[in-house]
Amino acid sequence: MSDDMDNNEELGTEGVRSTGSEQGVFSVSGMYREWFLDYASYVILERAVPALYDGLKPVQRRILHAMKDLDDGRYNKVANIIGHTMQYHPHGDASIGDALVQLGQKDLLIDTQGNWGNILTGDSAAAPRYIEAR
Repeated sequence: MSDDMDNNEELGTEGVRSTGSEQGVFSVSGMYREWFLDYASYVILERAVPALYDGLKPVQRRILHAMKDLDDGRYNKVANIIGHTMQYHPHGDASIGDALVQLGQKDLLIDTQGNWGNILTGDSAAAPRYIEAR
């Protein structure tokens, strides 16, 4: 264990130990630390926080795009909308359904029909096969 510590100290801040050849030895723990921070900041800034220019998260933007493709003036079952959104957002139907219910509960962009729940009382929405939107 102490040999590993000595090797890491020899690597320096860059994590690369120079050898006689072109290739270097990399400190894996340092690389993972940097990669994790890069990925975590990407997730927070690009996926979890709404965009400044429209206020929508990527999943919400994909839902609206799928609803535009399905738009024929009739109400569509939420399960059908979720299925079409999976073409653009393949991260599971539960996250798409939750985002669609949140959009529908705001009554701004989506015309809803059925039991969509209530934000104030904490009632949850009915199953996607029972509620409709356009």
